[in-house]
Amino acid sequence: MRILIVGAGVAGMTLAALLRRQGLDPTMVEKAPNLDHAGYMLGLWPLGYRVLHGLSLYDRFAAESIPGNHYEVRSDDGSLVHNWSMEPISRKFGPNLSCTRPQLVRLLREELGDLDLRYGTGVSSIEQGNSDVLVEFTDGSSGEFDLVVGADGIHSQVRALVFGEAPTYDTGWGGWVWWASLETLPKETFMEHWGAGRFVGAYPTHDGAGIFAGGPRGDGLEDPGPGRRDRIRAHFAGMGERVDAWLEALPDDDKSLFYWKLLDIRSEEWTKGRVVLLGDAAAAFLPTAGIGASMAMESAAVLADELSRTDQTTLPHALSLYVKRRRDRVERIQDDSRHLARAMFVKSGTLAHIRDLITKHYSLEQLAKSIAKAFDEPI
Repeated sequence: MRILIVGAGVAGMTLAALLRRQGLDPTMVEKAPNLDHAGYMLGLWPLGYRVLHGLSLYDRFAAESIPGNHYEVRSDDGSLVHNWSMEPISRKFGPNLSCTRPQLVRLLREELGDLDLRYGTGVSSIEQGNSDVLVEFTDGSSGEFDLVVGADGIHSQVRALVFGEAPTYDTGWGGWVWWASLETLPKETFMEHWGAGRFVGAYPTHDGAGIFAGGPRGDGLEDPGPGRRDRIRAHFAGMGERVDAWLEALPDDDKSLFYWKLLDIRSEEWTKGRVVLLGDAAAAFLPTAGIGASMAMESAAVLADELSRTDQTTLPHALSLYVKRRRDRVERIQDDSRHLARAMFVKSGTLAHIRDLITKHYSLEQLAKSIAKAFDEPI
């Protein structure tokens, strides 16, 4: 089967690795020139990383990751709201492992060996026939394929060309991402400060503590250039000593700093003919539950499973089965991420105070019902 995977991110790489195990040899294109800057920190729940067992990559991944044994939420002034132990989940299903996205992508890339991976190449047109798909690439070349997989992220070109634009869910917030010393964070702890009009989170990796500091867009917080460092430090002042330490690690104004708009998409269609969407191209996630990469890897495993039981003639039916197995589960968990965003990202001091009082009495299962339920559901 001639398979084209567009996008060399977590979803695309995982699918390619699984297909190679089946004896297939997909083609992959990636619009970035290389994988040198493949992102920042991410967490993988057992839902996602158990795929790595089947690729014989889990032990290497776990050795290079940090388990999140505690999840701690603090208030606007740094006071403790709740510290949840992750041990009950870890004991039954496995730990939440914190890593960097480049680390995971590199691990998967090594597994792919001599795969035909073309960097600096995107898709310019997709034309479906009765039994194949003609694809023209941005480098001027073209190819015919039995299947095209759009794994090219939230701004998917495959989705735009074949399905049109997807509805966007926009929180109206965004934030900056940078690195601080791991010593500024309690051991094996995800720590978040849920403020009023501001949010700061810190997540451990072997590369350091990944920091995300966000607030409502349009307040000037997102402005780059001169004064950026002072604006960010002023906006998050008074949130506690640990936040002060993270702010000290802010790069100077002339240094590159990634700004993340907190929005997601939900495609109205996942498959059409011999084209299918995977990962963020189908349903992108807010970072609020740290579940997006896990869902992408699960979806890749399901798609690979369905492809292992079909051929070119019955391929569209196999793709429809993939959608039936995945869409409801993914969208329920996406709803959980949106629900958490509404709790985390509030402007009003009064609402923030009420939220903190309620959160003191919440279990992890209550915070993310669909995610907790998903641990015991088959895929």
